[in-house]
Amino acid sequence: MKWLNPILRPLARLAISKGWLFPLVEQRLRHAYIEAAKSVSEGEATDSKISIMTGLQRRDIARLRRETVPPANQRQPLAEIIALWWDDPAYDPEGIPMQGAGANFTTLARSVRQDVHPRTFLDILIENGAVSESGEKVRLNARSYQPLSGSEDQLAYLAANVGDHLAAAVSNVVGAAGNYDMSVHYESLSAEAIEHLKTHYRARMTQTLQELDTMVRALPENDNGAHRFRAGGYFFDDLETEDTSQ
Repeated sequence: MKWLNPILRPLARLAISKGWLFPLVEQRLRHAYIEAAKSVSEGEATDSKISIMTGLQRRDIARLRRETVPPANQRQPLAEIIALWWDDPAYDPEGIPMQGAGANFTTLARSVRQDVHPRTFLDILIENGAVSESGEKVRLNARSYQPLSGSEDQLAYLAANVGDHLAAAVSNVVGAAGNYDMSVHYESLSAEAIEHLKTHYRARMTQTLQELDTMVRALPENDNGAHRFRAGGYFFDDLETEDTSQ
């Protein structure tokens, strides 16, 4: 059980910082236990069977299975707007009009979502720094959307990225899946060395992710399979964090 500590401590820190009290997190964990038991169960996953596998009471399992858990929203319209703006030659990253004839931001935004006013999207992107406005034109400043610190969008990215990373690592342990999950780590380094290594890593990882993004967008439009992937990277250091648990 000691191996749970380095996994649960950052989660607990996030929960406390966001004001998610323990009963709420416990409820989500109960749902997760039930879903995990159903996914690995051979044959019908009855309440009794799930109770044996998880240690939860049958009455609680029956109640929880009746509850509706809202699905995670994987679609990020702001990220889609930037991706389309960057990839579609009709939209010049150096500047497009807000509206009018030809390619413009209003048309771009409405191609992604029609139930949100384009100006709302633009204001968020300007606040974020991804887009700047000059006169009648708007300019793209970034290739990808970086959500504001502490925002719901950032939490959505955290959940998706950490969730898939943990799923990859866990599948290697419990199912010998062979997913790529490697890292390098050293101790007793100076702050200057850490900053140098971080700069090098970010540059190389950014290049790799941009190459993957370009490869995917070059796939034929009829490559409509049922599968997905997520690839990413992380660089952790203890220069600015209070979480020094091992």
